[in-house]
Amino acid sequence: MDRVAELIDLLNNTEEQPELRASAALELGEIGDTRALEPLLYHMKNSDENFVRRDCAEALGLLEMEEAVDALVECMFNDPFRYARNEAAEALGKIGDKRAIQPLLKFMQEEDWDFGRASAALSLADLGDPSVLRDIMVSLRSEEEFYIKRDMAKALLKFKDKRIVPLMIELLTEGDNWELRLQAATNLGWLATKNGVKALVKALKTDPHIYVRNECESALRRIAGDHRMQWTTAETFLDDVMASDIEE
Repeated sequence: MDRVAELIDLLNNTEEQPELRASAALELGEIGDTRALEPLLYHMKNSDENFVRRDCAEALGLLEMEEAVDALVECMFNDPFRYARNEAAEALGKIGDKRAIQPLLKFMQEEDWDFGRASAALSLADLGDPSVLRDIMVSLRSEEEFYIKRDMAKALLKFKDKRIVPLMIELLTEGDNWELRLQAATNLGWLATKNGVKALVKALKTDPHIYVRNECESALRRIAGDHRMQWTTAETFLDDVMASDIEE
């Protein structure tokens, strides 16, 4: 019996320990054999064990098979175990099927668990449809926890869209958590606009947290390197940027 068949037998064996069955599901996903699709779908839908359903959802994302999309959407909305719902949302991003966009948007806007909402935003970014950019920005503004705002800011960066610059400047200059401000500085460094450079130079001088100040300098140096501009001091660089053809 080959390894895939052994793992499927283990997953199917409800007399086995749930931890072993969950581990078998993940290994099946890592192997990537299409024979795993049906047993993973079945146990994600029907297992009484929370961690088996969760790991089947994760494994289906590793398989990256579009045949799993509908079942993952069902799991994302209806599984009673929030970690299974979260893994289903992440799996939809890995599979990359555009049919998941609207369900993920709804999940991001309505899911009770904040980590699930963040996972939906990251998966939407993985799908890469710019039409959802504004929805993620609206969700970020409505979130209360900094770590969810931070993860949504990470999702926004994946679009490399300069429409997010005003929001990133707001987070850098007004954010009350240093990790969120650091992520905003990172984003501004990759997006490279004149207004972003102004905000980075100001934060480099005034932000109370050394990690944020360090990231501001790294972001400015990144912009200088990407645009083949000389770096001496932040103030001199700002003058050079304002005189350049870098976008506002």
